[in-house]
Amino acid sequence: MENGAERWNFLGDGKLKATSGTTTVHGVLLNIRRNVDKDDPRPTVPLGHGDPSLFPCFRTTTIAEDAIVDAVRSAEFNYYSPKPGLLPTRR
Repeated sequence: MENGAERWNFLGDGKLKATSGTTTVHGVLLNIRRNVDKDDPRPTVPLGHGDPSLFPCFRTTTIAEDAIVDAVRSAEFNYYSPKPGLLPTRR
């Protein structure tokens, strides 16, 4: 190795390596879709959709909206936050 660095002498577990490449989020979603009964009349929520705004059951509460508006109007948070975050949000 260059600059006197040592070479690491391990290869990893072949079984783990083989299975880790086959389990993906997309693969899990396809597996779930394959196992959903097509004749079941109940609606399903698409797990891989990513945008909840199309579903009325995933609406943001007015309390959260009001808190955001109040924070913006207060000008109290018009700066980059410190690395550990803002104290009020960590509480």
